[in-house]
Amino acid sequence: MKFILPKNICSIISTINEHGCLAHVVGGCVRDMLIGKVPDDWDITTNALPQQIKAMFQRTYDTGIKHGTVTVHYGESVVEVTTWRSETQYTDHRRPDSVYFAKSLAEDLSRRDFTINALAYHPVEGLIDPFNGLNDIHLRMIRCVGDPVKRFSEDALRMLRAIRFSALPGFQLEEKTLAAIRKQWRDLAYVSMERIQAEVNKILESECPEKLALLWETGLDKIIFPGIGALSGKWTSFAEKHMLLADKKIFYLSLLFYTGFPNHAEDCGKVLLKRLRYDNLTIREVTAQLRSFGRFGTFSPRNIRKMVSEFGEATAKNTLLVMSELSGGRNYAENIKLVATKPVLSGNHLRNEGLCSGKDIGVMLSLLALCVYEKPELNDTAILTKLAKNISALPFWKNQGES
Repeated sequence: MKFILPKNICSIISTINEHGCLAHVVGGCVRDMLIGKVPDDWDITTNALPQQIKAMFQRTYDTGIKHGTVTVHYGESVVEVTTWRSETQYTDHRRPDSVYFAKSLAEDLSRRDFTINALAYHPVEGLIDPFNGLNDIHLRMIRCVGDPVKRFSEDALRMLRAIRFSALPGFQLEEKTLAAIRKQWRDLAYVSMERIQAEVNKILESECPEKLALLWETGLDKIIFPGIGALSGKWTSFAEKHMLLADKKIFYLSLLFYTGFPNHAEDCGKVLLKRLRYDNLTIREVTAQLRSFGRFGTFSPRNIRKMVSEFGEATAKNTLLVMSELSGGRNYAENIKLVATKPVLSGNHLRNEGLCSGKDIGVMLSLLALCVYEKPELNDTAILTKLAKNISALPFWKNQGES
């Protein structure tokens, strides 16, 4: 396996080495290189103390100095450099009560969560792999470093991270690791909802979102999605097909609530999203998707045009995708352009023509929109003006104005 490190990363390692200290890239960046993925960020572990690192580089930030971490800004690269460390017990099941500097790289790697993350690399020394992480990458196996019950008891978020890593293509949880999650799932209650949400999002946005089913297999669902007693087979079927979606997170959350709460999807979905500390935009988008799922009984060309105009192209596409699958594969969107079809007339035009005013403008525009949804060829200023004049002359319109 050939490792290619960015020039700036090599320079940081060389600088530390030139000062008589050891340094290696470590963790996720090494794992990513081994599975053929370009790392998003780089971490370096070293036996140099934080104050030594600060003296070696011109631009540094004390991002986590009490835990031995200094952020080094070198060229265009921003890298966390952390002194080898070990940890005491985790009383709160999330963070170590205290940390102390370790005496060896192997000791530092021994505190990490999974074997595939307990890897280090140096351009001269090569791969450092004391826990057979490379073999587990070949086996496509997520395995804890040491005793999985102890690892999860230390940091309960690791259980959710294990599932997230199992969503890498072809990977699966090692049996003892899976059994430990089933035993320790209650400890996830010690973890903040913000951190849980972040891991759930990564699962939903992964190449294997169907691995979310492991929440229900292990019991973690009771902490994350209480009230959804079982994951619908329909949800899993969609996820397994790896459908190309504009926003997988919004789609899969919406479908989860739609299948999990058949009668109260919108209300129950909002409660769970707020509980997981989702932002207001996400809540609005999921709510709109749920509303779209349940609003259109017949997917006629007219209703599809209406749906696109009311909810947007992405939401409409997701709705048609779901309903097409549930109908046995029929493509409701076939030969229909998923573009918004809104009347070309404005409220000002209606007012200037003396056709209506005040709240009646909105009512008139809604009526004209229904005409345009039915026949898009009517969407012309002259035609719609004439239609508005005809509507304003009808008895029901005159009665509405009087009321």
